[in-house]
Amino acid sequence: MNYQNRSSSGLLDATVRFFKYRLRLIAVLGLFAALIAYALFGNKGILQRMNMESERDMLEGQLEAERKRSTELQKEVEELKTSDKKIESVAREKYGMTKEGEKIQRIVVDTTK
Repeated sequence: MNYQNRSSSGLLDATVRFFKYRLRLIAVLGLFAALIAYALFGNKGILQRMNMESERDMLEGQLEAERKRSTELQKEVEELKTSDKKIESVAREKYGMTKEGEKIQRIVVDTTK
């Protein structure tokens, strides 16, 4: 009987040690998983950084396009300030103005055919 008591006590001790070891392992793995999740999905995580870099690149492209457009518009303003021909062409194209004595002829295209 003494032998049986020892074996059941030893089995119980082994089971308790096994579960303590597993519990520690699960706690360490859980902590590690939480740290990885925070690194990926947190406010300053990798995914947030990638999204922000992508948005920055897009905004830099838009800024460059707007700078080019601004340069073109500045050139056009300078041309309008210095060139009478440019003023005349803009007046004709945008505002439909004519010189004295000119006649405007409109061409009507029949779209029903």
